[in-house]
Amino acid sequence: MKNLTDKIVFITGAARGLGYGMAEAFAREGSKIIIADIQEELASEAAARLAEKYKVEVTAYGIDVTDVASIKQVFNLIKERYGKLDVMVNNAGIQIRCASKEFQEKDWDKLMGVNLKGPFFCSQQAALLMERDGGAIVNISSGTSTRTTPGRAPYVISKGGINSLTAVLASEWAEDRNGKKAIRVNAVAPGWIETEMVKDGFRLGVVSEKQILAAVPFKRLADPEEIAKAVVFLASDEASYITGQTLYVDGGWSALGMPDLSVCQEK
Repeated sequence: MKNLTDKIVFITGAARGLGYGMAEAFAREGSKIIIADIQEELASEAAARLAEKYKVEVTAYGIDVTDVASIKQVFNLIKERYGKLDVMVNNAGIQIRCASKEFQEKDWDKLMGVNLKGPFFCSQQAALLMERDGGAIVNISSGTSTRTTPGRAPYVISKGGINSLTAVLASEWAEDRNGKKAIRVNAVAPGWIETEMVKDGFRLGVVSEKQILAAVPFKRLADPEEIAKAVVFLASDEASYITGQTLYVDGGWSALGMPDLSVCQEK
């Protein structure tokens, strides 16, 4: 029903973690996957695992999403190999936790380069490959884009920017003056996910599991696969009339008021 068989799907930051889970979800739908990551060796290993497990075509590229030349180089390779792109997932992202009064310019530039500059210029290049047939872009935002958390100001700002980026590009690319097909642009904003990073935080006492679960109506963390399924949905024909939206996949966290999560931050 999703009509993703043989679709060309490009995912940044997909060598491991949540991005790899997204690649798996698309592989299960029979898509052709392009994994791009700054760690090219890990990307190649991930591609080999996916291809073997799901018997689909998987390509791996090294990419630095903070460098427009690197982005253009990878998209040129995609154009040479496939001639088009159907789905772009801007997943690459980093977190630098530091009090705002102490945050350094170099860290600001690094974080914004990965979290905001990268998605914009990857989307730009993706749109050029989608001009003829249309396509779908899915950006990875965060529940913290609206649920502000102390000690993470630049990260929160970058994800708020992703929401705005999603809305403006969706509006700009919804209709082409030459009658070409639309490019849909949406975002997924995950809440608290059961990852090794979060579990390590629990063990070390730098985040409070009790306080997090008190703020989530479902009283549990998300399974990474639940985030991946939302991404696949927004990329698929089942979401054909959805664009410019940020979908909060957070167990109801965003539906509550604003409980104090300051204890959830690193000490």
